[in-house]
Amino acid sequence: MAPCGAIANSMFNDTIDLFYSRNSSVIQVPLLRTGNSWWTDKNVKFRNPEAYNLSSAFAGTARPPYWQKPAYLLDEDDERNNGYVNDDFIVWMRVSAFATFRNLYRRVSRVRHFAEGLPAGNYTFRISYTDGDVVLKVLSWFYSGSFRGRDERFKGRKHVILSTVVWSGGSNPFLGIAYLVSGAAATLAGFVITGIHLKLRKKKTYFQKQ
Repeated sequence: MAPCGAIANSMFNDTIDLFYSRNSSVIQVPLLRTGNSWWTDKNVKFRNPEAYNLSSAFAGTARPPYWQKPAYLLDEDDERNNGYVNDDFIVWMRVSAFATFRNLYRRVSRVRHFAEGLPAGNYTFRISYTDGDVVLKVLSWFYSGSFRGRDERFKGRKHVILSTVVWSGGSNPFLGIAYLVSGAAATLAGFVITGIHLKLRKKKTYFQKQ
C-alpha cells in the first residue's frame, strides 16, 4: 500500500472553492495549490520513487482504503505536484501534537481583483464532499468564518477558517499562552529563590561559627 498508515489513510480530500460576489457577477477566487508546504519537507523529507513516469513507480501498489485515487493522480493538472511531493499530502502528513489542529489548505493568488488580498464584500464557500456538494455562505466584512461539517467516518469536525499567514506562521494561541505561563512560573521561582537567599544570608552557618 502506498502510502501506508492511518495518517495517510485519513488525508483530507474535500474540495473547497471560494467565490466573491462583485456587483451582479460572481468571481471565483484564484487559490494556489502549491507552495503551501515547508521547503524542507517538499525538497528533502518527501521524495518520489525514481522512475520514467510516476504511474510505473507505483505499479503493483494499492491506494489507501479511504482514498478515491492513487497517489500519482493527486493533482491531475500539475504533474510536478503528484505522488509523495503533493503539497496537500505533505501538509497533512506533518502531524500535530494535539487532536485539534489547523492545516494550511490554500493561499489566495494575488492577481486582478485580489492583488491586495480579499476585498470587503460577500463570499460563498463551495465545499465538495466525496458523496455530494454542500454550499455554505458567509457574509463578513472581517474575512473570517467557521463552518462545521461532521466526518462520520473519523468522528471529527472540519472547519474553514480565513486567516493571514506571515513568516512566523498562522494564528497559534498555544505558544503565547505557554510563554506567559512559563514566564510567570520563572518569575515566581525567582522571587522565591531571592527570598530564601536573603533569609539565609542573615544566619551564620556552621562553618562561620567555627
